[in-house]
Amino acid sequence: MEEFEQVLEQYEPMISSILRKAHVYKNYEHYRQTARIALWQAWQKYEPTRGHFAPYAYRTMLTVIYEEMRKDNQHTEHYKPYENDKLAAAQKYMEIKQMPYDHAATFEMLENSLTAEEFELLKDLYYYHYKYEELTEKYGASVAALKKRRDRLLKKLRIELKK
Repeated sequence: MEEFEQVLEQYEPMISSILRKAHVYKNYEHYRQTARIALWQAWQKYEPTRGHFAPYAYRTMLTVIYEEMRKDNQHTEHYKPYENDKLAAAQKYMEIKQMPYDHAATFEMLENSLTAEEFELLKDLYYYHYKYEELTEKYGASVAALKKRRDRLLKKLRIELKK
């Protein structure tokens, strides 16, 4: 057969076609080079007695491109780097955590926003850390009812804090 440079020049449009078919939109040059290497391997292994070269080269390059895409996808799924926004959020959390906190002002704001029973439930759950089972007798309600009250309370507080 002819020299590989001539084959490569002849099959460059096919490589572009394969990359479009595979929907390659990032790392384009990497995949183009991968297709060139696959073309070279096909050129090395080609036996004229088994048929035409073009379909063999096409199938070889397409298979190698898909295999390379599969490997890249597996790599990105397993190795997700921390993004800048996640690091910024962690930094902001640490800054908030280290700030001095005024419990009295928070309790006063809660007391003004909630009824006496709602405030009492909030204190029992989050300040004294009682379990729901321990509070069922005190409030005369089931665990599910207490959780529902807590959810309504938290929703009410979120709305109040947004104001």
